[in-house]
Amino acid sequence: MAEGDEMNRKISICIIIFLIFLLLFGIWYGRKINEKPEPDETQERMVTEKTLVASAENSIAYTYIVRTSEEKLVVYLSDGKTVYMETGIRTENLSQDIQEKALKGIGFTTLESLYDFLESYSS
Repeated sequence: MAEGDEMNRKISICIIIFLIFLLLFGIWYGRKINEKPEPDETQERMVTEKTLVASAENSIAYTYIVRTSEEKLVVYLSDGKTVYMETGIRTENLSQDIQEKALKGIGFTTLESLYDFLESYSS
């Protein structure tokens, strides 16, 4: 076999390996993108079930309370007066159930659970 033929063969093998790698990367990336589905009614129901309404009936001390203020969700600290964060999430985009709970106040004990909730409704 001539030296030029052997070089062409090595280049061809490298190109094939690169194309296989590219194909595998494309498959992996496609699956990664599809892992997080868009929020739907089922997911909203799960988030609703995980959140508790912060009211006098509950004996849990919440660190954060989400309430409606000027038709948007606002996060307050446990005192219910100090604004922790204004979310910009409009209440008109929420389900009726969440709107009613937000009027009373939705309590969260951890920052992670608060962010999970907010992430579900921000878009």
